[in-house]
Amino acid sequence: MNWKTAFTGAALLTFAACAAPEESSDLNGDWLVQQIAGAGLNAEQRIYFSIDGDAMRGSTGCNEFNAAVTQFEQSVTISNVSVTERACADEAAQTNEMRFLAVLSSVTRFDRNGASLELLARDPMPDALIRARRDDFAEPAQ
Repeated sequence: MNWKTAFTGAALLTFAACAAPEESSDLNGDWLVQQIAGAGLNAEQRIYFSIDGDAMRGSTGCNEFNAAVTQFEQSVTISNVSVTERACADEAAQTNEMRFLAVLSSVTRFDRNGASLELLARDPMPDALIRARRDDFAEPAQ
């Protein structure tokens, strides 16, 4: 091994050791939905989701769902949503499920403030599509 190869290898090892550790996304965690497009949910219905890196999973209150999440800074895209096909217990639950699933594809950015998360559409739309709060007691789908 010549000195150039040894120096290059040592420099690469030093650079890798000094690199900043990968930061956790502000979206990661378990979230309980409080509002969908400005409308609150009734106390009995729990819509929740968990985000871990590029995967989202949770419950619409009627069905389990999975989706892909792509994030860059404050921009986010939710895509490839798949949902189980169980019937909802009542019309209100069905309406909330439909509203929740309908807005997921419109999410383009987010705002995180402590234990609160807002999933937002493009800038001209001032209202959050989904408002959620951190919930360590949510029961994400397995």
